[in-house]
Amino acid sequence: MSKKKARKNSEQGTYALCITTGLIVIGLGLGPLLGMLASSAIGGTIGGVAAYLIINRKSGRKN
Repeated sequence: MSKKKARKNSEQGTYALCITTGLIVIGLGLGPLLGMLASSAIGGTIGGVAAYLIINRKSGRKN
C-alpha cells in the first residue's frame, strides 16, 4: 500500500471515529433537552470539526 493511500484511509477513519463519537456522546446526552434531531446534528458537527482539527494540526513535522 502506498504512503498516500494509507494516509487517506487514516484520515477517513479519523473522521468516522470522531463523527460517530460526537453523535453518540452529544446526541444521546443532549437528546432529552434539545430533541434527538437537533442534538444529533450538533454532535455530528462537533465530531467533524474535531476530526478536521486533529488531521490538520500544525505539529512541525514534515509528512
